[in-house]
Amino acid sequence: MVLVSSILGSLVDRIIYLSSVKLVKLLFLLLFLCRAKPGFSQADSIIAIPEEQQVLALLKWYYHDLTKKEPELVNAALTNAENLFSERNNMLLQRQAWLLLQFYNAGKKGTAEKAAAAMLDAANEAGKKHWPIVRAECWHFAGSFYFAENMYVPAFEYMLKAQNVFDEYDPVKYPYLLRYADGLAGCYYRFGEYGEAIKYLKKTTLLPSWWSSLIYFPSINNTIALCYQHLKQYDSAAKWYRRSYNGAAAVKDSFYMALANGNLGFTYYSQQKYDEALPLVEADYIASIRAGETGSAVNAAMTLTAIYIRKGQLALAQKYMDLARQSVYTFRDVTQLRSWYENLYQISKANGDNKNIGLYADSLLFYKDSVTKLNDKRAYNQAVLKIETEKHLNEVSQLESKRKEQIILRNSLLIGLILLAMISFLWVNRQLLKRNKEKELAQQQLHFAKQELISYTQQLKEKTEVLEQLRDEINRENISQERTEHINSLLGATILTEDDWKKFRQLFEKVYPGFFIHLKERIPDLSATDTRLLALTKLKLPLKDMASMLGVTYDAVKKAKQRLRKKINLPDEQDLEDVVELI
Repeated sequence: MVLVSSILGSLVDRIIYLSSVKLVKLLFLLLFLCRAKPGFSQADSIIAIPEEQQVLALLKWYYHDLTKKEPELVNAALTNAENLFSERNNMLLQRQAWLLLQFYNAGKKGTAEKAAAAMLDAANEAGKKHWPIVRAECWHFAGSFYFAENMYVPAFEYMLKAQNVFDEYDPVKYPYLLRYADGLAGCYYRFGEYGEAIKYLKKTTLLPSWWSSLIYFPSINNTIALCYQHLKQYDSAAKWYRRSYNGAAAVKDSFYMALANGNLGFTYYSQQKYDEALPLVEADYIASIRAGETGSAVNAAMTLTAIYIRKGQLALAQKYMDLARQSVYTFRDVTQLRSWYENLYQISKANGDNKNIGLYADSLLFYKDSVTKLNDKRAYNQAVLKIETEKHLNEVSQLESKRKEQIILRNSLLIGLILLAMISFLWVNRQLLKRNKEKELAQQQLHFAKQELISYTQQLKEKTEVLEQLRDEINRENISQERTEHINSLLGATILTEDDWKKFRQLFEKVYPGFFIHLKERIPDLSATDTRLLALTKLKLPLKDMASMLGVTYDAVKKAKQRLRKKINLPDEQDLEDVVELI
């Protein structure tokens, strides 16, 4: 019974648990829907502001608000924003929302290398969408993920590849692209290429002033100054440190004001302008202590100590040594230890403390060697990294050149094939036109030949009719025998003479090409009269017209046809016209 009660109790607990889980899920869904709603209002408010500030507003919403929420809410908000921007036909914001969604999900991949790979996949997808700027932005983000993983070679490759695309666009029309130059500048700074770092950092400073809500310009200016300081261009360094200070003062950032002043003070110190350096470095020390920036405070203290030693104020120098002692021995930073023992050596030397001079000199030499080795190692690593990067970029460039050559070759072949097809088409079309023209010309010639033959035949008919009338007149009139013989000779000479026959035959051949050849092949033993009779039969002339044209009587033509039928053994049921029609 206890066992049954226990089982029932477990089932009840299980039901209650499942119900509570479903309730929590339902509440979470409602919360999700309620919290996702501002995504629409936020997207609406972004569209409502001036166009040149819309990308910045989207980025501020993403970095300052969205990234603090749960992944499900971030994905939903960005997807909804992308759809809304698309509906409002704002292609720039739609693509930026899509880009931020890819960037956010890439950052959730676990490692920077996987995140970079995800952004390269996104770049391929953007390429398929024909979004060249977005594809370049994906390359930049891939490079930034590689940079975070200390994979500087691919980081530099993809950031430089992206920057080359950004440089093709007008910064006035696409100002938001200027923000990416800062990342490439970081790569150059890492390689010790301070001149190139300055070039790209200055691009970032061209961003409109309202970008200060997302880009911290005092930091950019301070880094530019550091680059000039590395190049020992102290006047330029001082100018940019002042800009950094003024920018920090405008937003009342006391720490960065002190940092910029401290760096400016160190620049004056490097130029041996100790009176100008002293108040700036002291302000840096105080601000660093207040901000809990121990390393910065120690560096300032070491610089102050060195200044007071050179001014001969050893008590103040010792004061800052005492203030820095605990931090120096706790953190054991090699660079700070070198400054520490150099100051101890200089103080002992100034005090005439011969007992400790040698001891501090040995320690100073040791840490100088350590710093030198560290700098040499850093320089060596930078050199190796630079060589590897140049080698890699050269390989990439060669591959890109080969790819372009292949594209050019492919396009050339394609153009050649198109030209060949066009030439072939034109040639075929020309041949067709030529044939059609020849056919049309032949038809015209055939038509003219028929007309000419009909005309000539008509003329012969008229001629024979006239001669027939003359013959009738001769028969009716009483003319002398001699005159009758002359007229008959004339009539015999002019009725279908050889010249007439030749001309007739030429015309006939034009109308019925090969007729006489086929006729001779078909019926070899034909006489000239038979041939002429069959030619006139081909014309389907009545017997009377044939008689007139041949200069004989109707009965003579009729008899000639009968003789011809027997000559060629033509059956009674078959007409002579049918035979001629087949030739």
